[in-house]
Formats: sequence, C-alpha cells, structure tokens
Amino acid sequence: MSATTTKVSFFRERIFPILFMFIVTVVFITAVSGVYLSTQGTIKLNETLFLKRAILFAANIPVPQGGAAIEKVYQLRIKEVKDSSGAPKYYEVMDANGTELSGYVVYGSGPGLWGTIQAVIGFDKGLEKLTGVDFIKQDETPGLGARITEDWFRAQFRGKSGPFSMVREGEQSTTHQFDAITGATITSTAVRDIVNKTEQNVKSIISN
Repeated sequence: MSATTTKVSFFRERIFPILFMFIVTVVFITAVSGVYLSTQGTIKLNETLFLKRAILFAANIPVPQGGAAIEKVYQLRIKEVKDSSGAPKYYEVMDANGTELSGYVVYGSGPGLWGTIQAVIGFDKGLEKLTGVDFIKQDETPGLGARITEDWFRAQFRGKSGPFSMVREGEQSTTHQFDAITGATITSTAVRDIVNKTEQNVKSIISN
C-alpha cells in the first residue's frame, strides 16, 4: 500500500468522522440558538401577558380576550408597587375609572406535591376578604392537583376570608372554607397553607 493511499485511508477513517461531527454540531447549535433568539421576545411577552391576566383574575376584574385588550384594562386598573430593586412587590387595584383604590393583589408561594406553587392573591381595600386567587406557576399532577387552575377552583375564594379549612369537592362550604380537589389532598392542603399564610402576612406586605 502506497504512502498516499495510507494518508487517504487515515483521513477517511479518523479525521473525516471527527470533522463531520464537528460541522454538524456547529450547524445544529447555530440553528437552535437562532430559533431561541428569534422567539425570546415572544416568549417574554407571553409570560408578561399570562401574569397580567392572572392579576386581573385575582382582582376580580373581568379578563378580556386578546393581548391588546388585556393590556388596556391592566394599565387602567392596576398600579405596580415596586421594591428597592425595581421588581413589583404588590399591586394596587383601582376602580373602573382608574381613580380610586379598591383593593390589592399580592404574591404567595409554598411547596406543592412536585414543586413550588406560586400564586397571586387578591384582597379588597380593607384587606378583610379575598377577591380571587390565581396560579402563575405549578407543577402538579395533570388531571388531579393541576386542577387548581380551573376557573371554579380559583373563583371560589372570592368574598371569603380565612383562616381557611377544606371540605370535600362539591360539599357546601362556608365563608371560611373551600372545596378541596378530589384525589389531590396534598395540593389542596398546599393551596390552603399558601392562602392562609399570605392572608396572615398581607398587612405587613402592604405597609412595608
């Protein structure tokens, strides 16, 4: 076998596969990075819109359809109160004219079955009753604990006050109770603890 043939064989068997894999890797990384960068703005916009929709729901403000309509209502009815770092600490809810304070929305969080549950919880102006609860992050079991995102579950806190206890789903509940989700005791208990803790601390959150 000649020296030239040996060099060609060495390149084909050793160098070419490495070079080929390197080129393929670069191409795929470039493509994935391009997709990520091109959609990053849209993803951020959707996350912001999701949060604003949740805040409106927690404040018991009818949530319109469409991003532009949600943004219009949010700008009129919600005022962000920020902490020293510039991040929203809680939200003031204004009346339908956007002139008078009518309530507040604050954050609440706690451990669920599979991860942290993060909620936004609305209160009336006197911090005596809830106006609604919505969830902005949860990793609960689909069809069971994840049912906390259903409208009936989130809306059932409106007009009620804690400390809350649970009753079985479908059972008549009082002003200090809510319907737990059948088969999701741990998640329901987590929601109870989050709401009770947030209600207990809401005055200090608003005043600080």
